[in-house]
Amino acid sequence: FPHADAKYPGAGAAGGMGAGMAAFFRSRLQPGIETVLDTVRFAEVVRDADWIFTGEGRLDGQRLRGKVVSGVARRAGGVPVAAIVGDVGGGASAVYDRGVSAVFSINRVAVPYLEARLRARQDLEDTVADIVRVMKISWSAGKED
Repeated sequence: FPHADAKYPGAGAAGGMGAGMAAFFRSRLQPGIETVLDTVRFAEVVRDADWIFTGEGRLDGQRLRGKVVSGVARRAGGVPVAAIVGDVGGGASAVYDRGVSAVFSINRVAVPYLEARLRARQDLEDTVADIVRVMKISWSAGKED
């Protein structure tokens, strides 16, 4: 398997573990997110969900294939999906075509990464609190109709 990636997409992931598993154990290669979603019985877990929240460190157009956000959206079964991410890069809007309903970045101030990572926990909490506020307003408005 010297050129596993070219011949077998995904075989080079995890340090080539996929190639070894396929060669020696005849394993089927699939994106890791698919294995995780199967393992946690994702379809059962979200069957009665109103929303699904998922996340990623960085979301951009170049890294959508095999990512958690794309995998979750693909298997959401019509449940709206909100992605909470550290950074939003160019081309990230392509996730909307893949079933994601909304993308939120936790980067609340424009600072270099080394400083941003020190703020990440609080910025995540603040971003989620803002999302919940909007959801409460929306639910309250819906009850008045």
